[in-house]
Amino acid sequence: MAIKGVSGGHLRDTSKRLYDFAEWCSYRFNLSDIKIYINELKREYSPEYVRKAVLDIRRLLKHLNYPLADEIQLPKTPKRRKLVVKVKDIKKLLSEVQDLPVRSMVLRTRAAVLLAATSGIRAEELYRLKAENIDLENRTIRIPAEITKDYEERVTFISIEAQEALKAFFESYKPKSVYPFTESTLRKSFGKVNSPLRMKHMRKFFSQQSDRLGMPTAVKKILMGHVIGDEDFVIVRGGDVDLRHYDFQDEEEQLVGLLLKPKFDNSIYRHLMRLIRMTLKE
Repeated sequence: MAIKGVSGGHLRDTSKRLYDFAEWCSYRFNLSDIKIYINELKREYSPEYVRKAVLDIRRLLKHLNYPLADEIQLPKTPKRRKLVVKVKDIKKLLSEVQDLPVRSMVLRTRAAVLLAATSGIRAEELYRLKAENIDLENRTIRIPAEITKDYEERVTFISIEAQEALKAFFESYKPKSVYPFTESTLRKSFGKVNSPLRMKHMRKFFSQQSDRLGMPTAVKKILMGHVIGDEDFVIVRGGDVDLRHYDFQDEEEQLVGLLLKPKFDNSIYRHLMRLIRMTLKE
């Protein structure tokens, strides 16, 4: 998992679940014991946790070529309504952040929230982002390949509000680490607010708000670092853009190429600029 670039938090959680399983069965198991263990998990933990644990156990058994691994059924989880994050939710979170007890905590958390909410960066990427990766003058974030999920460098943008918040933070920031937004420091901040939102939800807000503003799916996916296919490039008026035509370009060139392509509708450029200038106003 570490070789595949799985995040540190996910790796720790998986290791803990597998260690607990191995300890419970004294590192020797049969199908009957595994089912008993799973039933005990169901009595103590949430359906989501149990499902993750069973997935981990199945992967482990398949890796060990255990013959009955496929007989272990995945438990069902409740189908809850997906979380919708709106501007008012971000504003409420920022209001609570403003009441944090330490000014440095306020400035750091506000900057991190606005950066993530207006750039679409992943939480794990934010935690490993360095100050040198942030171009405040041009409101640009360059995310190095080493910290991205797919190991591909990309560029995204931030709003004016995020730019101002970052400037205020860096003016008072006394570096104790090359990473200004570490997971541990932000966890402390979020632990002191009542909002259910966490850093991972900022990316969800970016995606949902992009759709509300009419951002083309292809552009949104490029900014968020998603894998994109030709079917994503549907022009507002006209045919599809052949993504393979741009395979030799980097992400910045892809964006420019899409926006300047003769058949490409100018409204898409306006959508992109509107998102980049996005303010937290309803």
